[in-house]
Amino acid sequence: MARDYVHLAEQGEEIGWEIRSYSASESTFECNGKQVLLIEVEAGGCTFCDGSYAHNLMGANIEGYILKWKYKENEDGLPVSEMEPVRDINEQKQIAEALKQRYARSQLNFC
Repeated sequence: MARDYVHLAEQGEEIGWEIRSYSASESTFECNGKQVLLIEVEAGGCTFCDGSYAHNLMGANIEGYILKWKYKENEDGLPVSEMEPVRDINEQKQIAEALKQRYARSQLNFC
């Protein structure tokens, strides 16, 4: 079932303090003959409930296949694209394999 995705207002903008920050940026790539929207996220200076610490964490959210690219704007003036979530397990595996080299030790999330 298709859904709308509201694009990021600021690409790659670091949010947070100097020693703790978070950033997100969008990119696209082709897989299975379709364009896929990927949101790359990076967090630095992360502390966890158990008191442990991580200097840098990276991951990616796979928003899905692009059906309509920036076909309208929302009430805040941000572009909106229509996406088809990747539900098929085999297609998810193909996408994960295509991204394996770049995100070998990162979290991949399918939205």
